[in-house]
Amino acid sequence: MKKGLRLWALLSIIFIATLLVTNTVLYSVILYQDAKIVQKREEELLLSVGKQLALEPSVRQTLQKNAFSEKTETYTLEVAKIHQMDFIVLMDMKGIRLTHPDETKIGKHFEGGDEAKALHGKSHVSISEGTLGRSLRGFVPVFENDQQIGVIALGIKLDSLTQLVENSRQQYTIALLVSIGVGLIVASIVAYYLKKQLLNLEPKEISRLLTERNAMLDETKDVVVVIDTDDTINLANIAANEMYHKLSGSADSLTGKTIDQLLLDKEQIDFNRSVQQLYRQNGQDYLFSVAPISVHKKRVGSILFLRNATESLFVTDQLANTTAYASALQSQSHEFMNKLHVIYGLVDLESYDELKIYLNDILKPEKEFSHRLSLLVRNPVIAGFFIGEREKFAERKTQLLIEISPEIPNTANQEQTTHLINVYRYIHHALLLRHLPDEIIMAIDYREQRLKTCYHIQLKEADVRTLESVFTENYFSQLIEDAQGTFQLVTNEQTLSICLETTYQE
Repeated sequence: MKKGLRLWALLSIIFIATLLVTNTVLYSVILYQDAKIVQKREEELLLSVGKQLALEPSVRQTLQKNAFSEKTETYTLEVAKIHQMDFIVLMDMKGIRLTHPDETKIGKHFEGGDEAKALHGKSHVSISEGTLGRSLRGFVPVFENDQQIGVIALGIKLDSLTQLVENSRQQYTIALLVSIGVGLIVASIVAYYLKKQLLNLEPKEISRLLTERNAMLDETKDVVVVIDTDDTINLANIAANEMYHKLSGSADSLTGKTIDQLLLDKEQIDFNRSVQQLYRQNGQDYLFSVAPISVHKKRVGSILFLRNATESLFVTDQLANTTAYASALQSQSHEFMNKLHVIYGLVDLESYDELKIYLNDILKPEKEFSHRLSLLVRNPVIAGFFIGEREKFAERKTQLLIEISPEIPNTANQEQTTHLINVYRYIHHALLLRHLPDEIIMAIDYREQRLKTCYHIQLKEADVRTLESVFTENYFSQLIEDAQGTFQLVTNEQTLSICLETTYQE
């Protein structure tokens, strides 16, 4: 309990001291800025009122006649009173006053010497000494048919301006005192709340828990790194350092280096997508994911996770196959019952010739396909793959028509076969995720150690666009590169042609 009290007291002192310092500095800055704002506002008011008066017919008439007008004098006094100004003076082109709050000053030269710019046609604001004392003045020239006929001078005494600033400061002073009082109360509450949020732990206890957490992070098999906005690594666990040591052959720590030292081809992945992405490096597939790190709604970095994808993809594929198998069983069960009903009906009617024809129609496609495939594909791995893929499409009520010309020879290069099947599997997986037509033609042509495969599909325009984005993924490009092949996507209205050409040596 005593330890908690010491931490609570420390937090309270820091919070309250910070509040007092910041409020004092802020108050001083506000007072200074407020004085500037008040003066700026008054300057704008002087010029805007002066420009408005310059448009008044009575003012123009007085300046044109170059004579005192009782009506204009009364009008300018009322305007000055409305806008809380100390004076509004009309003067002719020689600087002689035509109006003035003090009637004894009318007909005399304007004092201060700062009216010269206005007599030359320029509006401006200045501070100068006049008959009413030191004041802030605004000068606006008056024109008639592009000919200057006089000047309007408007002003507020600095004593009045100071009073306006003081009135404004009183509001800030009250607000400061209230905020300090409220801040003292809030400081105590927040300090107590933070202590409770820390589960009444002392700094030493927090340090121990942090060490234990770091130990757990370091022992994970996944690569975990934390980077800042400049892609510099600030934290890396043991798995990340081990991966870096294998890549570089160096025993240095990964901390302080850029992420390029760990991810050699980061163009494959998008750091702005918070989803798992496939990443390939040195022939190994990884699952990459990224999560932003934000402080006060401002992104300060990201945490990156890199996991070996072999086991994960295997489990995912098994799960997908299990789901597809369950769906296929349901579909095939329904179709099988329909066929049984047809067979039962033909037997019941003793239509044995029709029954024989019906059974041949059911069995013939599979017999023909298996027989032709055994003759045209000498590579048993590829042949088995085609049979399995054809069943997958059949489960989706789509017939995969495989046309092979001439025969595909066997190859001793197992890696070459694996790369080819990986490309086929990626394409088929992308197709199976969409609404498919009744038939898909897969034409395979083997010439001069090259295997050319073309898919011809009738798809909707929306599905065509989504497929185009799928085949631009960096992972697919890497698969094509591994197979030493080229890829082309051609669209013609609603017909999609996917052409793949790879190396296939006997």
